Amino acid sequence: MLFASGNMLLLWVFYNFTFFMLVACSHREQVYSLETEIMISADWSRSGLNEKEQDYGATTVFYPTDGSSPIMVLMGDRTYKTVYLKEGRYDVVLFNRSFDDFGNLGFRGEDAYRTLEAHATNVVTKNVPSTEIIIMDSPDELAADCMESFEVTPGMSGNYSSGMTNWGSKKIDGSKNGCQLCFLPQKLTQKITVKIRIKGMNNIRNATCKLDGIAESVFLASGQISEKTVAQEFCLGNPVYNSGSATDGTLSASISVFGFDAEISHNLHLRAELVDGKTTFEESFDDLKISQLEEGDGRMSIFIDMTCEKKVPNVKVEGSSGFDANVDDWEDEVNSDIDI
Repeated sequence: MLFASGNMLLLWVFYNFTFFMLVACSHREQVYSLETEIMISADWSRSGLNEKEQDYGATTVFYPTDGSSPIMVLMGDRTYKTVYLKEGRYDVVLFNRSFDDFGNLGFRGEDAYRTLEAHATNVVTKNVPSTEIIIMDSPDELAADCMESFEVTPGMSGNYSSGMTNWGSKKIDGSKNGCQLCFLPQKLTQKITVKIRIKGMNNIRNATCKLDGIAESVFLASGQISEKTVAQEFCLGNPVYNSGSATDGTLSASISVFGFDAEISHNLHLRAELVDGKTTFEESFDDLKISQLEEGDGRMSIFIDMTCEKKVPNVKVEGSSGFDANVDDWEDEVNSDIDI
């Protein structure tokens, strides 16, 4: 009798376990049946990023249009990634690296497609003589692309191309290989090159510039820069002396910015520490000579070419000699003026 009871107990456990597994498998099949395999494909040939960027991968964020939580997909290989998405409609953003993988670039508004915004992180606020926000270092280069109202349906197939170029247009081609999202990221940062001609440059130990009218941030979904502008500070270098001169020449620098409107007025302020270690030289430029050049990636580079009206005073050298020229080795000097 005891043996029979034991068999009944084992049989009861077996039937219950089998029933549980059937229900669980059925539930899992139902869950998976609601998901569709999506291939993310990105062509970075027009991004304008350097080759080292490929080592940092990329990130794709799917924003459900119903307002539910976004889905973040990290791409070790920035050119492709397979994901599984539930049925629904999504707005999608793809960009290089990840949210936490930049040196001087941060993000805010990550919870929504329209508010996702990139900004510089190395920023200071000065209150003298008036409140001013200054970016102290160029933001890292950023490239992105987006797609709006991408709908996931059961058994869907085709190639869906994004539209940073045509702002959201979508082209669908038949495909036997499932669904593929095709992105073509483009750079959201812009290069500015500043060149200043200085008399008495040999008396300068180091020099910095502050340029105003710089866009504070950029929105990834639209590529539009923020209306708020700030200043950006940077160091000058690359000393090039005028032919036959041991005192006069040019200093220059190239910086990265989120945006710069060349059609409005800007102010550039030069501040230099002289070789005596105690004297400073300053000059402000209000009427900037600005020109634009289209880069190969379709972005516009900005060139600012100015000449100091004042001459840097002669001072006695204390410590390092700064940008002093060696006249004895003059034939070795290379004139590498930046083409405007």
